[in-house]
Amino acid sequence: MNLAATALLVIDLQNEYRPGAAWPVIGYDAVLANTATLIEAARAAGVPVIHAQAWVKPEERDGYARQEEILTEEFRSAVAGSEGAAICPEVAALPGDIIIQKHWPSAFRRTDLSKRLADFKVENLIVTGVLTDSCVTESVFDAVYQGFRVWLVKDACGSMSEAMHRTGMLDMANRLYGGGILRLPEAQKALAGQPFDGWRCTRPVEFVYTLETLDRIYEAL
Repeated sequence: MNLAATALLVIDLQNEYRPGAAWPVIGYDAVLANTATLIEAARAAGVPVIHAQAWVKPEERDGYARQEEILTEEFRSAVAGSEGAAICPEVAALPGDIIIQKHWPSAFRRTDLSKRLADFKVENLIVTGVLTDSCVTESVFDAVYQGFRVWLVKDACGSMSEAMHRTGMLDMANRLYGGGILRLPEAQKALAGQPFDGWRCTRPVEFVYTLETLDRIYEAL
């Protein structure tokens, strides 16, 4: 991987996804620890670290009219300035990192992320974060269709159930044109400029999975 054309995109690793919060992610401690390892490797390699942070101000709630109809305070997420919306200390941004505050699921929608990546001449995006089946999926699809090669780190992503995570990963895998899925050790090799291995997308909709084959295919990635 050409590290001069690579960035690490970390999506929504915020306090509101911890156990006991409104949106608990299964295995969140592992997701945070694995992402922290990748962030350290990226910084050591001079690869830009970009944090996408869900951050919605009161005046921006108009875009969520249908959600607002049914939402109670306990389930309100991404509240700008709240402790829940704060980036977890385990993966905290440091000087030199970039924070993209977003108020839609995709980190590309109505943000300057595309411009930032263009300024760095990025071609490859290594992606971690939550929720696999929501904000990660939306961001990854936008990235792919904007021409980036996306490399998802499967053990540094998560959702509110293992099934939601696994189906989300396979849905993205079917459309990761030019990219693929890595496990943590292989992502570390990539960020060290070493040869790496992982599943690579070779054609659209490679996995026509069923409930019976879902786990087997996911484990093989």
